[in-house]
Amino acid sequence: MRLRIILSLILLIFTTGCGAKNKKLIELDSELVKDQGSSQICVYNDVFEAYGKKSKYTYIDIIRDNEIKETINTYRYLDRVTDIDCFDFNDDGIKDIALIGYSGAELKVLLYESTSDYHYNVFSGWGDVGEAIRKASNDDFSMDTLKSILEIGGGAYLRRIAGDTAKKAILAAEEVTYSDYKSAYIDFLKVLDEYGFDNCGTEIDSYYIYDIDKDKTPELLVEYGIYGNEKHVWVYTYAENKVRRIDMFDTVNSDFYAYPGGNGIMKYWSHGGGEEYCLFSLNNNNLTSKVMYSGCTIYDDPETGEYYTEFTPARDVVPTTYFLTSFEPDYVYPIEKYEEISSHMPSKDNKSYTFPDNNPNFYSEIMDEDGIVNAVILGWGYETGEVHSNIHFRKNIICDREVTDITYADFNSDGVYECVLYLVKRDEAYEAVEHYRVILSKQGDEVYAYFACSEEDSISKDGFFIYEPNNMYSYRDRERVIYDKEKCFYYSAPY
Repeated sequence: MRLRIILSLILLIFTTGCGAKNKKLIELDSELVKDQGSSQICVYNDVFEAYGKKSKYTYIDIIRDNEIKETINTYRYLDRVTDIDCFDFNDDGIKDIALIGYSGAELKVLLYESTSDYHYNVFSGWGDVGEAIRKASNDDFSMDTLKSILEIGGGAYLRRIAGDTAKKAILAAEEVTYSDYKSAYIDFLKVLDEYGFDNCGTEIDSYYIYDIDKDKTPELLVEYGIYGNEKHVWVYTYAENKVRRIDMFDTVNSDFYAYPGGNGIMKYWSHGGGEEYCLFSLNNNNLTSKVMYSGCTIYDDPETGEYYTEFTPARDVVPTTYFLTSFEPDYVYPIEKYEEISSHMPSKDNKSYTFPDNNPNFYSEIMDEDGIVNAVILGWGYETGEVHSNIHFRKNIICDREVTDITYADFNSDGVYECVLYLVKRDEAYEAVEHYRVILSKQGDEVYAYFACSEEDSISKDGFFIYEPNNMYSYRDRERVIYDKEKCFYYSAPY
């Protein structure tokens, strides 16, 4: 019985890689455990045999006082090791092991964290840093790069690198000269969208265009931060034929409103029972701010003793204000149409309108005869998404949806009606109802169908989408739509 035990131990030693070392790759001396003296870390290749199958793997021996304390099978095969170091990256007071090497032309980074004195497992935090290591892996990858990733975390490292890269690109874009603000802003946004981050490493979200100081040249406000607690906006203007950076300020839990009566743009903030309207003014390319209103949003009903929430409408603070719509950074059509979206177009619902080709049945014939249209499927931000040319209206737009209403309005102020269809799609299984709006517009010899979600309460004859106070989207006040064939977007409008 004793002989069998000895033979089993000998077999175990050879099958776990502690036998003859075929190829020593690198050695390092390091004090792994504090105050216990130096240990030797030996990296080598050897043959692993199990169930009659042989495989070549790279091993790491931890040797202390000529005794192997631990043998790590990496289950990888490295042709060469370019660097190895021991430092505490799991914050347990014992040094861990980091290894950089190559398997053929492929870079490999191996991390082993201490679990107790001289015992190691694969680094449990790989999920946090693995993507950063993969993206940073190149011929210049070094132990210093690896330490930076492990020290600040994978996501933070990627943000820092992205921020540094974006900063250089943005600075270069600010030096390009242009003949007008539209071409300047459009090209500048292309750079911002390409790199996707600002110099803080915060991801780009959207942009606003608005003339803050009312000098006939609008400012570009670029908002960064997909998540609320990091949102901020960079303010730019067009001066001396260049895009010029003015300032940056926080926009957490905030929206923007127009200030038509003078120099300024209003920022509305609300959170945790408080709210504030703040006016930002621009003088000599310097922003100043002052609070227009500050108050609470949670009140105690004296009759019931219960609490209720009530927000102060923007028009109670500035009667002429209106909500400002933001746009996706890769959608620059609103910049091309800035003069139109910023002009005051009060509702004139008493005009006379006609139908395309003076045919009152123009739109009903398209529906009844399953006519050919060009469908523009708008995205969540009500901007151009998918475009489908030359499709059958009833088969592809109506499809399995129910028409609940039809109305007519003049959206482009040419005196000719567009047709608006309201559609409903019911999902009995999930008891869900989806509401859609389709605008049919004749442009030249073709008909375009703009397809989007429906949220307004009504539409005026002159093309204003109206949101009543009890509507969850009432902050939009009034919206209009601008389109030109495949291009289309909605925006909150002055009225």
